[in-house]
Amino acid sequence: MAEKIPEVIGKYKILGLIAKGGMGAVYKAIHPSLKRQVILKKLTIRNNKIVKERFKREAQILLDMQSPYIVHLFDYFVEGSSHYIVEEFVEGLSLSQVLDKQVALGTELALLIFQDSCMALKFAHARGIVHRDIKPGNILISKRAEIKLADFGIASSESEEESVPDTSDDSKATVMMDSGLTQHGVTLGTPAYMSPEQITDSRSVDKRADIYSMGVMLYEMLTGTKPFPSALNEATLEKIKKGKYVNPRKIDKSIPPVICRMIRKMLKANPARRYQSIDPVIKIVKKYLSHYDTHRIRVCLAQTVLTKRQFTVPPFERKSEKSKKILLSVLGAAALACVCWWVWNKGYVHKTVLSHWYKSVVLNLQLPSTSSVDSDLPVRSFFFVDDGKNIPEVKNSRRIFYEEKEYKVVDGKKVEVNASSKNKKFVTSPVYLRPGKYRVKIAVGPYVMWQSLKVEDKSVTFKVNNLKNVKRPVTVHALSYDRESGKSLSGKTKFYLSYRGKWVLLDEVDVSEIKTGSVLKFLAKCEGYEDSLYSLILDWYQDELFLNVGMDEKKDTSDSQVSAEKNASKTKTPAVKSKK
Repeated sequence: MAEKIPEVIGKYKILGLIAKGGMGAVYKAIHPSLKRQVILKKLTIRNNKIVKERFKREAQILLDMQSPYIVHLFDYFVEGSSHYIVEEFVEGLSLSQVLDKQVALGTELALLIFQDSCMALKFAHARGIVHRDIKPGNILISKRAEIKLADFGIASSESEEESVPDTSDDSKATVMMDSGLTQHGVTLGTPAYMSPEQITDSRSVDKRADIYSMGVMLYEMLTGTKPFPSALNEATLEKIKKGKYVNPRKIDKSIPPVICRMIRKMLKANPARRYQSIDPVIKIVKKYLSHYDTHRIRVCLAQTVLTKRQFTVPPFERKSEKSKKILLSVLGAAALACVCWWVWNKGYVHKTVLSHWYKSVVLNLQLPSTSSVDSDLPVRSFFFVDDGKNIPEVKNSRRIFYEEKEYKVVDGKKVEVNASSKNKKFVTSPVYLRPGKYRVKIAVGPYVMWQSLKVEDKSVTFKVNNLKNVKRPVTVHALSYDRESGKSLSGKTKFYLSYRGKWVLLDEVDVSEIKTGSVLKFLAKCEGYEDSLYSLILDWYQDELFLNVGMDEKKDTSDSQVSAEKNASKTKTPAVKSKK
């Protein structure tokens, strides 16, 4: 007859029996004050003091293990002849159950579980605790992919220590003792995951034995098999001592070499040749996982736990590769957009696909050529629909005129045609319009021109010659000052203009005779100062000149007088009748 499950144990309401054995049972219960599910472990053995002490010491160890990576202890109590431990309930699966379903987990998933398990060991080792039973069955994974290390039943502590020489060098290796609960030569743990020294004598092991066990567990997660046979016999022990196992990459070539090298060092038979702490292992794993989206890996781990059947783990892309693909996609899209924009604006679509509906319009403009350098005068055109009402502007029809030059080859050299011409030719890139009536606004510096235009069934080049020979009268503002002191000399200075081959006082020249598009020469004279000569060219649209002359004082009077007499004999300033 099946034993009746108690409704209450202590202050805990029992929800059900999880497992039962000769030494006790494990129940699922409700914590009365926290109102959460917990695990209640019952020890019923009466005559074995060592087992009782281990059970009690597990509670003492867990009491100090307040870590998110270790199962949390809520309570320890004795009721009747039974001892009880109340622990956190991790709703999910053990790693052992996950491996039974998945066989192998793949590098990224395995390393995420391994990393959190290592963090649990780091916390325990920092407090002088050696777990001594690291295996998949003691790694719990919740439905939210939280990883917890459980079962410190055979863990040892530093409550008693003895130092033994480390044969690798002069340093000392601290051996964790367990207050006499483990006798010399006694084997505790799970053989398939135990280090050679733990198999020989479980009492004399330190944290390096846990590191060895972690290496075995990672090997199994990656390959789906253990590095050494589970059955412990002389042949197996010999392989373990020699470290003879199949390289993980021979089983799965996708396993990174850096992880294989890490496993090889973790599984060294000689503890002195292993990692001396878990820290460098964590560093290697974190560096590898830093190239991946760990949140996405954790989500996949949760799906693996929740799925009843085998879950197909998707491939995980490295961040650099993912970013590279995104960048290339963005650049490709941007390049395609630029090409499409360029093709559209160049009118290739209109010339070909839309040629039946659109016709090209090119504007041709002639402007006076007077400047010795290229003019920076903005010349633009704007197209509007002439519908007699709103006259809306045609989208994307604004154009900037650019100079059109013609070349020919003379004696093997490229020579500009009509380089000395009085006019320059400017054109626009084509504007593609539907047949209809339009108005064109052309803005050239201070000039604005409006033209009516009709587009029919043919492309057209529209010539605009309104400014071909234009010249504007120039207004001159002449001032002078002492270059050294900055004092104004305008009242004392006489300004002359070279007019029809003679120097004529500027005030006596008819201003309408001074035109743009020509070379103008000015002479400034002031008593006691050197003459100053200016020769300049005004472009056809530059109709106002500000001439600010800096005068240098004469240094030698006698030389200046001789110079003045010579100039007077050479330069005669005839009186010019005003034409006003």
